[in-house]
Amino acid sequence: MESLPVAFLLIYNAAILFGALRRGDSQRQVAPLLLLFFCSGMPALIYQIVWQRALFAIYGVNSESVAVVVGAFMIGLGLGSLFGGWLSTRYRDQAILFFALAELGTAIFGLVSLRIFHWAAVHTAGAPLAYVVPLSLVLLLFPTMCMGSTLPLLTDYMVREFFPVGYSVGVLYFVNTFGSAAACYLCATFLLRDFGQTGSVQIAALMNFGVGLAAMSLSRGKVKLQRTSLEATDDSKPLMSLRFATFISGLIAFISLGLEIIWFRVFALASSDRAPAFALLLTTFLAGIAAGGFVAGRLSEKTKNTRVVLGLGAALLLAGCVSPLLPPVVASLRWKGLNFLIAAPGFFLVAALMGAAFPLLCKLSLPAEGKLGQGVSLIYVSNIMGAAFGSLMVGFVMMNYFGTQTVALVLGISSAIAGGIVLWSVRTRVALARSSVTMALTGCVVVFLVTPILYSDFQRRLNLTDDANSAERLAHVVENRNGVIVVLRNGAVYGSGVYDGFFSVDPVNDKNLIVRAFAIAAFHPAPKRILMIGLSSGSWAQVLANHPQAEWLEIVEINPGYLKLIPQYAMVQSVLENPRVRLHIDDGRRWLLSHPEKRYDLIVQNTSFFWRDHSAELLSSDYLEIIRKHLNSGGVYYYNTTGSDDVVATGLSVFPYGLRVLNFLALSDRPINVDREAMVSVLRMYEIDGKPVFPNGRTETDTVLDRYRSLCDSLSGSQVTYGMENEQSMRRRLKNSLIFTDDNMGWEWR
Repeated sequence: MESLPVAFLLIYNAAILFGALRRGDSQRQVAPLLLLFFCSGMPALIYQIVWQRALFAIYGVNSESVAVVVGAFMIGLGLGSLFGGWLSTRYRDQAILFFALAELGTAIFGLVSLRIFHWAAVHTAGAPLAYVVPLSLVLLLFPTMCMGSTLPLLTDYMVREFFPVGYSVGVLYFVNTFGSAAACYLCATFLLRDFGQTGSVQIAALMNFGVGLAAMSLSRGKVKLQRTSLEATDDSKPLMSLRFATFISGLIAFISLGLEIIWFRVFALASSDRAPAFALLLTTFLAGIAAGGFVAGRLSEKTKNTRVVLGLGAALLLAGCVSPLLPPVVASLRWKGLNFLIAAPGFFLVAALMGAAFPLLCKLSLPAEGKLGQGVSLIYVSNIMGAAFGSLMVGFVMMNYFGTQTVALVLGISSAIAGGIVLWSVRTRVALARSSVTMALTGCVVVFLVTPILYSDFQRRLNLTDDANSAERLAHVVENRNGVIVVLRNGAVYGSGVYDGFFSVDPVNDKNLIVRAFAIAAFHPAPKRILMIGLSSGSWAQVLANHPQAEWLEIVEINPGYLKLIPQYAMVQSVLENPRVRLHIDDGRRWLLSHPEKRYDLIVQNTSFFWRDHSAELLSSDYLEIIRKHLNSGGVYYYNTTGSDDVVATGLSVFPYGLRVLNFLALSDRPINVDREAMVSVLRMYEIDGKPVFPNGRTETDTVLDRYRSLCDSLSGSQVTYGMENEQSMRRRLKNSLIFTDDNMGWEWR
């Protein structure tokens, strides 16, 4: 039900497609080809989502890996576009045949893709980034080139056989992008949930095979038609140079991808970091681009070129003025507990305004005859390269130094400036162009003045909801390319919109449930070498680093933003200066794969909620097998199950022995025994910053230790909410649970 606003946008696009296929004899004749290109867009998006996730499992989900994978994908599409443009010029009569071959080639690779990625994972585990970059490009080059080649091929064919430039590009761009949007929605609602990665890729490959075979058949019975009456009403000469069009295309793509990155962060925070949030955003984004491309292509053929330029400039101006205003709208909806996807039409509108640019630029810069496919490929590859550069610059650089408000405002003003540049290029209507540029500058000034007001209290509204738990004001906000961290004045920490604990190591006033960290002494009293995946507030790290028997503690944390916060809280600030502590900024899974020689007595992971995006990569049976290889004989893996019986069942499917401590699970290859008096003995030796944590002779100390003893005494053969549960009891009651794997992704899409 929450995704209904996005579904309505897809229905709107479907109505456009239905109308396009019914309009005129030529459209009806070309309908089979348009439907095939629509279907071609669906598997491409499924591959993108699944392949990126599969590669992230190899290289980690840190920002560097994301940039590498996305960049490799874009480079392959760009090279494919150039190759398709060359084919359309060299083999003009075989355009549909090459389209069919590209689909069949993609299908063959799709069927074996996950096996190839698995092979790469085994042979490149922990490889440095300098090796990962070319390998990612090699892995993705063939299928992405096949995907990127199709648009120039079909555009050249459509213009020669049926329609003028603007309409041909617009309708092809529309149907293919709409297909991707539809597939994205299916991924968000049921496809990845019910079929997992393997099943989804197999479905995509079958679709490619179907499209390829149908296109092969279509290429044998090609029908020549008279050109449609959709002709431009002014001169046939291009009004804009191809060089200028490619520059504007790249600039718009840079801005569009930058906006997508900003919007993804906003959607992720508003959805509490749920995996479908990205798919729903991408659905909205692609649906908007598709609709904008079609409408622009259709209108351009009935309008003089000078007015087309004015329309393009106006679209960019409006997009620039509206886009910075959308994140605060989502934040307000989140704050009031409303469905944030109500704002989806606003994002759809901006995407449509940006999507109108591609067919309009083709219309304005390409002649109706000549090397049309090659010209389309140049504008298209500039678009792709601009998108890749935007992904790197905005996601990797700008988001690391500037907040959401600043980046959104910069991108909005950049779009308005791009619109002004386009308007200024109108030679025949200088006065109108100048007045339009003046209006653009006025709009930018207004937006610049209004945004600080709209963004006041923005992060609080976006990360929290208007209830009693969020009555506290924000004490700190840290934004970087890895995410957003906010801290309330009461010490509560929220990472990417999700509660992440407190700054607290106090066992008496235990609002952080730090008892789970101290309880380690009950089943592992002497862990000398400890690894901790995830630093967060540093509270758990402070407890582990000061364990009386610990010799050293290694910590792997993906977000360096926490390092700015920890020194500001007295109870944890010394952990970063502790000589026992060694800190690494990296993705936890990637770090384990890159250090196969490391072994530990204890590995601790205060995992976040099991339903969050990418959480399954730290909870799956595949990940537990990696953990298992890093434990010494008798070593224990201790992690947060966040109340999920399925997470517990997954752990017990890999390790023979287990112990539940509240919502934490301890796993080992050897029996885990609980000794409450040994625990008390260790706890009485605990000191943090030279002060005993459990000082003798105090009533509150005795009370806490008695509570800890009761925790150990709760160990029984039945489930106890506040207590411990043995391995036999857990196995009896969890027989029919879901086992998390990298392939089914646990509860992320459920």
